[in-house]
Amino acid sequence: MDAIRERRAAFSQIAGHPALDLVNTVEWRLSEARFEEDLVDYDDVVRWSRQLALVSDDEADALETLESRSAADAAKEAANVRALREAIYQTLFHTDDATAVTDEYRDAVNEGRLSRIDDEWTWEFLVDLALPRRRIALAAFDLFGRDDLSRLGQCRDAECGWVFLDTSPRHNRRWCVSADCGNRNRVREYYERSKTAP
Repeated sequence: MDAIRERRAAFSQIAGHPALDLVNTVEWRLSEARFEEDLVDYDDVVRWSRQLALVSDDEADALETLESRSAADAAKEAANVRALREAIYQTLFHTDDATAVTDEYRDAVNEGRLSRIDDEWTWEFLVDLALPRRRIALAAFDLFGRDDLSRLGQCRDAECGWVFLDTSPRHNRRWCVSADCGNRNRVREYYERSKTAP
């Protein structure tokens, strides 16, 4: 783990679905100069998964123990999660090829066991380093199966790139966060208009 890097205290949850919130673990996705990775190591993956309730507190503690026993395997698994994140983004916003996400989903199903708990069916997995990725794959397929994917949006800021499900009443959401990218761009647009005004 990088002790120098200042860790994000909490991850953004503005997207409306965990798989989209995963996509948003990249800051300034559309800018080479400002691009910033939030999931630098496996500890970040565990903290993100715990915050999004994809792993329980007990599972997160067990994953941290496994990470301490095999740092190299944990680093590979963090890279696998980042690769799955990019596959989700590419599938939703740039291609119709869901092969990479489908493969992850198939692997998760093969590793899991479907159990009925309190009248609800749920997938149970062994607690190993791949647990967050398996739960993410299930979440991604939940997202892909929604009937409102026409409401998928991406922040209109030229550099941001954060994504979301537009659940606004008029379905006209332009910004990831109106008070952040929205305000910055409105100020910029006002300034550009004022420069051209007679």
